[in-house]
Amino acid sequence: MERYSNYISTQTEYSEDIIYILQDAELCRLTMRYTSPQLRYREVMVNFIRSVGEYEQLRRTTIHLAVYMLDAFMDNHNISDNRLNLVALTCVLLAAKIEENEPSVPSLSKLNELVQNQYPIADFTVLEVLLLKFFNWNLIIPTTATFVEFWLLYIVDSSDFGGTLSEFQFHQRRTRAIELALEFLDITLTDIKMTNVRPSLLSAACVACARSCVPVLAVWNETMHEMTGFPWEEIESLTRELMDWRAMLITKETASRKRRPLDSGFMSDFDESFEEDEDGSDGVLSIDCDSDDSDDDGETASYSKVKRTKY
Repeated sequence: MERYSNYISTQTEYSEDIIYILQDAELCRLTMRYTSPQLRYREVMVNFIRSVGEYEQLRRTTIHLAVYMLDAFMDNHNISDNRLNLVALTCVLLAAKIEENEPSVPSLSKLNELVQNQYPIADFTVLEVLLLKFFNWNLIIPTTATFVEFWLLYIVDSSDFGGTLSEFQFHQRRTRAIELALEFLDITLTDIKMTNVRPSLLSAACVACARSCVPVLAVWNETMHEMTGFPWEEIESLTRELMDWRAMLITKETASRKRRPLDSGFMSDFDESFEEDEDGSDGVLSIDCDSDDSDDDGETASYSKVKRTKY
């Protein structure tokens, strides 16, 4: 879990240059049309990727890049239901190769074990090449997590609290602000429509939400404006949307806990994702897949970002 929560903790003299480069690179992200036939499975797939990331102790930037790749690929392809996990795991693999140190990149066999070795290893390799070609071999793409982990360096300072806090109190407030920013960062994966928001803008809204919850004297001051490049007017609506999402999720979780019997036992989300189907086959998604919607002909057309193809 430590690596999953890792964030940048050092400043360099090139910090401003890095941000400019990242903000330029984010413009290369693909625009989502929200027309994927598998859109109804997205929540399950995102939670699946989250679970794999936690289990493998991958970085948040890896998880967010994998989800972006999954969204873009699903948006342009008609994927058979029984191949969704293969696509998700391959996205995790490619994202890990970009974001992780080599020893932390999970092996194909290890990923396949997470779904009871459902797929031939060769299928991962073939799909990996297809994904690389689809993205034109350009996967150095910043995500919201990339920017949030950078903004955490500046999330609060002593002046945000009027300079009246002790060192210990300030450390507590700063730690809480970081925790909240990462919580809002995770929420950004919930709504697919946020995928078309610039990651730098969305990350600024995450920081603003965290600052408003601490709280500080001013949610968005001149320092934050200069750091991110965004005035309050540009992030206000996003900030309110994220706050509403958090309130809704908290309400939902509270209601779920009230309904849960005390003697019901415990099963993690990761375990639930790999339940065995009633027919005895290895179930890898706890969803009902309509047979009419799946691709049974196995056809693979040329991959294009304009015309949806089958996989």
